[in-house]
Amino acid sequence: MKPALKHFFDSMGAYLARPGPESLERLYSEHPGWDAPRERVALYGDFIRGHVRGALEKVFPLVRGAVGPDAWGALVEGYTLTRPARHHELNHLAEGFPAFLADAAASNGLAPFVPALARFEWTDFAVFTSEAPSPEPVARLTANPTLAVLEHPFRLCAYVRAKGALAKPEAGEEVALVWRHPEQLVTFYVEATPPALLVLKMAVEGLSMEDVAAATGMSVEALRSAVERCARDGLVLRPSASGG
Repeated sequence: MKPALKHFFDSMGAYLARPGPESLERLYSEHPGWDAPRERVALYGDFIRGHVRGALEKVFPLVRGAVGPDAWGALVEGYTLTRPARHHELNHLAEGFPAFLADAAASNGLAPFVPALARFEWTDFAVFTSEAPSPEPVARLTANPTLAVLEHPFRLCAYVRAKGALAKPEAGEEVALVWRHPEQLVTFYVEATPPALLVLKMAVEGLSMEDVAAATGMSVEALRSAVERCARDGLVLRPSASGG
C-alpha cells in the first residue's frame, strides 16, 4: 500500500473510532484538498459505530445483561476505540470482544465470569454460522465438524440455559461442548460428561465399540446407547446403515 493511501486509511480509522466534529475537522486537515461532503462522512462514521454496537448487542445479550447498561456502554465505547470495524462481515465486528473483556476485566471491575461468558457467547455464534460442511454420508463414526470445546472455571452451561435468570454462574471447572445440529441447524451445548467424551474419543480415534467396551468395562449395550444418544443430538455422525 502506498504511504499516502495508508495514511488516509489510518486517519480514517482514527476518526471512525471516535467520530465527532473535532475529529472530523482533524481528518480533513490531514488531507488538504479532499472534498468529500462532511455530512456524508459524518453519517458514515455514525453508521460504522452503529454497526459495531449492533453486532455486540446481537452476539452478547447475556454479557450485556450481566454487566448492566452503564458498564455496557463504557465497554462498547472502549472496544470501539480498538478499531474493530474492519471485517467485511458485520457480525464479525464482535469477534475480538471476548479478548478485549479479558484484558479490560480488572480495570473495569467486571465480575470474573464475564470474559468467559463472552467467549461462550461468541463461540455459540461462530458455531451457528460455521461454514464447515457435514461429511455425509460418513463411512464411520465421526465427530460433528462444527464442534468447539471450551474450558472455564464456571458452570456456564447452566447459566446460559437459564438465559441470565441466575445472578451469576456457580464456580467450578467445566468443559463445555458446543456444536450445530446437522439437521436442525441450531446450536447445542452441554457440559461434557464421561460418556460423551468417550463417544467422541471413539469417533476421533476410530475405535470399535467392542474394543472400547473391553477397555473400559462398559457393556456394549450401554456404549451403544451412549452412541445413539450422541448421534441423535448431532454431537457425532453415524453411517446410516449401522449403529457405528
